Amino acid sequence: MKSTTLTQIIVKAVPNLVFALWLAGGSLQATFAAPSFVYINANINIPGQNAVIALQNDGTGNLTPVAGSPFATGGTGVAGLAGLLQDIQWDSDGEVAINAAGTLLFAVNGHSNDFSGFNVNTDGSLTIIPGSPFPSGGPQPACIELKVAGQVTTMVIANKDSDPFQTESAPNITTFGIDSTGTPTLLSTFGLPVGSSPWQLLSPRKTPYFFGIMFTGDNVSTYKLSRTGSIRNTSSLLTGADNGGGILNPKANVMYVTLPVLRQVNVMSYDAAYNLALVKTLNSPGHAPCWAATNRAGTRLYITETPSSTLTAYDITNPEDPVALQHLRLIGQSYPTHIRFDPTEQFLYILDRHGLLHIMDVNADGTLIENHTPFSLGLPDPNVPPLGLAVLR
Repeated sequence: MKSTTLTQIIVKAVPNLVFALWLAGGSLQATFAAPSFVYINANINIPGQNAVIALQNDGTGNLTPVAGSPFATGGTGVAGLAGLLQDIQWDSDGEVAINAAGTLLFAVNGHSNDFSGFNVNTDGSLTIIPGSPFPSGGPQPACIELKVAGQVTTMVIANKDSDPFQTESAPNITTFGIDSTGTPTLLSTFGLPVGSSPWQLLSPRKTPYFFGIMFTGDNVSTYKLSRTGSIRNTSSLLTGADNGGGILNPKANVMYVTLPVLRQVNVMSYDAAYNLALVKTLNSPGHAPCWAATNRAGTRLYITETPSSTLTAYDITNPEDPVALQHLRLIGQSYPTHIRFDPTEQFLYILDRHGLLHIMDVNADGTLIENHTPFSLGLPDPNVPPLGLAVLR
């Protein structure tokens, strides 16, 4: 029997609508775009009141809260001292992570030194995993990376140790085994130098290796994860300056790492053993380039520049030679930080330290336009920003 596609069914059922769309130059794909979900770590620093904000995109860029949002973590976020740009404790990426199956979500609680797990329901809502929040194995968890080998999931957490309201000790990287229910079991801890303040963990998929970007440690290091969850440092590349965020090119052995103070971006390559080498350094058109993202095709790179309220888009068709394509100022006096694509790649989300989420429309050439009013997250303290952004693919 010949199969019938969903589009064919729609065409037969609503021919007048199809004809109207054709006259308007529209498409069924755009009209019937599936909704998607975006999750934000609210970083609420009221004791025990942190939460994950869940929003649904209706397919046209309009956001609405998922029923039940925000979802309490039971932990406490990280506060600040002076202002939204006095920020070493907030300079990190990976505060929210979703597993590849889209069934589990984890969020850090930086001040209470723990993390919370949730089951992701089909409507985008979250159900907390019993036992949450779980101790993170160190001071101020800030970055989560989930690695999968066969049926085994290992969580790798960087404990940043930059919370101004905790006594400084030492940062570390801690690993946990995650079972099918999302419950963690502590595996190992790898110590980092005092004051190195890890910003981010990045992992080439389906390998035992991952990269650690140290903010004030002035290096990017390669680590190898054993089958038992122990960590070994295999190599390091000194950058000579404080590092910001980074992103891996999905199609090439190339990584892009920002240097906020120097207003530069480092382009790095890595070999079969995941040893890093500096390819070139770019000057940024904006102040303090920080967080980064690429599209799935590996042809466009986007970097937020927090103090200047700007974002730069790069053409990375040649992965080792980014070319600036667009320099864009966001709506209002924004402090853009974390950046993620919507699963459809029609939209790019940008978190704003003023408690907003910007929704950018992505043009066919990869340039951006801000047609939507930034979405207010309704946070209780304007001096404590949201941290962490994840989308459900």
